[in-house]
Amino acid sequence: MAYWSVNPSPLLSFPTLTCQSRLRTKLKSSSFWGSTTVVQLAVSTTSAWPPDLTCLSQFLENPGIQHWNGFLHVLTYLKGTQDLGLVYSADQAQGIISYSDADWGNFQKTRCSVTGYLATFDGSLVLWKTQKQPTISLSTVEAEYKAVCNLASELLRLQKWCQECSLCQFKEPIPIYEDNQSCINVINGNAKLNNKCMKHVNIQLHFFKEVMDSSKVKLVYVPTKLMLADFLTKSVDRQALSNSLSSLGVLQLGVKGSVENCDQGHT
Repeated sequence: MAYWSVNPSPLLSFPTLTCQSRLRTKLKSSSFWGSTTVVQLAVSTTSAWPPDLTCLSQFLENPGIQHWNGFLHVLTYLKGTQDLGLVYSADQAQGIISYSDADWGNFQKTRCSVTGYLATFDGSLVLWKTQKQPTISLSTVEAEYKAVCNLASELLRLQKWCQECSLCQFKEPIPIYEDNQSCINVINGNAKLNNKCMKHVNIQLHFFKEVMDSSKVKLVYVPTKLMLADFLTKSVDRQALSNSLSSLGVLQLGVKGSVENCDQGHT
């Protein structure tokens, strides 16, 4: 692919994209769609998923030059991280640990928020997702709360699947690390629910409380600087991204995906 002549970049970015035609030089939709489809196939085999595609995929029907530049940045990121891979350790016994984050009102056109969450098993990544929230959140608490509930649902499905396949036994409750204390207070009942702003998420609230009461998950506060899911919802600096990926078992494997340079304790 000729586009691989671009210089590599180890950084993610969340470009500010717009659909306003007066700010945009138009491109052929078919060319942009085909290019992003190829990249989606490429990133389906990488653990360092570039969340830029979540933004770019909204403009497949009417792309502009700024969207094309965003697409080229995804290529530079893929080229700069092609040696990264997931390493699973046989030495750790941490069980499932998960992190939930959200970026409130991230999308300029709709003001929808972004959900980002991930889960590790024995210190290595097994679940991760970046997604635009389908409904508008009226507060940061609401955006964070939606992300937590979505993660809880995913964890229950993962647990059921592992049990059915006799793969492993989960240690309960599964910790969900969250960096928004107001969100934690609302869920734990330590803060009053603002009915005007959050009435329509009452069902989610009852669902999550039911899951917590059954001791399947627990909500734990973690400072933002230790939030490993932060890079799934917003741009972070190079050092923060490197630290997060390393903590999730995403390590340098070598040019051809070799594990020869990894510690012997990893498989």
